[in-house]
Amino acid sequence: MRALLLGLPLFLLIALWRATLRIRLVGREHRDAIERAGRPVLHAIWHQRMVAGIFRFPYEGVVTMASKSRDGDVIAGFLFWWGYRVVRGSSSRGGSEALAEMVAALKGTTRGAALTPDGPRGPARRCKTGILRLAEAVDAPIMPVGASSTRPRFLRSWDRYLVPMPFSRCAVVFGEGLRRAEGESDEAFLARVDAAIDAMTDEADRLCGVVGAPREREPKAPAETKEGTA
Repeated sequence: MRALLLGLPLFLLIALWRATLRIRLVGREHRDAIERAGRPVLHAIWHQRMVAGIFRFPYEGVVTMASKSRDGDVIAGFLFWWGYRVVRGSSSRGGSEALAEMVAALKGTTRGAALTPDGPRGPARRCKTGILRLAEAVDAPIMPVGASSTRPRFLRSWDRYLVPMPFSRCAVVFGEGLRRAEGESDEAFLARVDAAIDAMTDEADRLCGVVGAPREREPKAPAETKEGTA
């Protein structure tokens, strides 16, 4: 109940913000192909680019995850009002229980899941193994997704989170679903998924006219040592 109350003001604000945006969807045939095969659709998008993807699919019962934190309470509340099914957990806290809950919600269905495989704290643009375990458990491919905006603002967060400014035109791009090849290692497969999500992100940037978008926050330069100190 606390999460729902905290998330309601955010929901109202975001509903107004969303009304100003135009969001174009590219590659819908890739999602349709997974659904026709009778599998759940595992949308994989970088944490940096999640906003337009969330905004594009309200009230479809998409399954997603929010961390067990105070910020996660607000996000989970908003996502509930936005029509998502939220499980609570992250790679650092409650991940196993959340994964099991997602498997139970998705297995044997054609429901969608919204996944940020480098979240919630990075490293940026590198999939963690949780998304592979989920894909194996529900026997589904991973569908790479990219998103961008014609008027992006990149925050100073760890991944330079993209916020579409009001009255932007946005693009959400779906790629072909990926499955692990026989004998392919976890590392090799996840590297392929990383590259595919990057490619969809680059295509979304191209459609929106974005050039030179940051990929993550640059590390701080080491402090200069004072003369005469070790």
